[in-house]
Amino acid sequence: MKRRVDLIDQFADLVVGADDPRHLAERTLEVVMSLTNGRSGAVFTLDSEKLTLFASRGIDQHVLDAIQTVWSRFRPTLEKGETFYVSERSSDPRLPRQEERQGPASFAVVPVFDTDQLVALLYVDSLDPHFCTDHDVERMAKFSRIVAKAVSDTEPAVGATTERVEGWEAYLERTPVEDLEREKLLLLLNRNEWNIARVSRLMGVTRRTIYLRLQRYNIPRERVRKTRLRTARA
Repeated sequence: MKRRVDLIDQFADLVVGADDPRHLAERTLEVVMSLTNGRSGAVFTLDSEKLTLFASRGIDQHVLDAIQTVWSRFRPTLEKGETFYVSERSSDPRLPRQEERQGPASFAVVPVFDTDQLVALLYVDSLDPHFCTDHDVERMAKFSRIVAKAVSDTEPAVGATTERVEGWEAYLERTPVEDLEREKLLLLLNRNEWNIARVSRLMGVTRRTIYLRLQRYNIPRERVRKTRLRTARA
């Protein structure tokens, strides 16, 4: 219970004191991911009906592929204000069949509205199937109001060009190295249930280095229940 209270307090302070819209969207993602035990999250804005990455935490090519598929195939659903939720990607008949089993097991795409206009999509996924309850979906819809504020408060720079979400390479090109390191750390932590020892081995560093990076990037340490089932490989 204390962890949830801490998150709510942290978010309340953030909303009151936020003066950077993009930072507000990023921190909103962190809170939503923490509350749902998400693997990764992202906010994609709509400009001339094209998707542009606005903020992200721990995303990879699977996220970019998923959001493009949902937007191209289920746009009318999102424009109606309905959340697109995939409870189990491997068996969902609405999505194209995938041979490989990497990436998220489930994900949700929440439409973000500024008054009556669809301005962005909020994406959150998990390595676990059925990671969202009806209450979680409602809660994400409420958080989307904060995302809408962040997006609407962002003024495009003079002469700036809109970049379409084309792939992982394009994302890497426009993301600072320090941000990539932060997202890699968050991705590994979420994938490994915040097992610091395991993540330190995967990254080839000491546990002390992981703790220092958590402090450097202002990442609140999560304590999650070890509930994932390990499927034996054939």
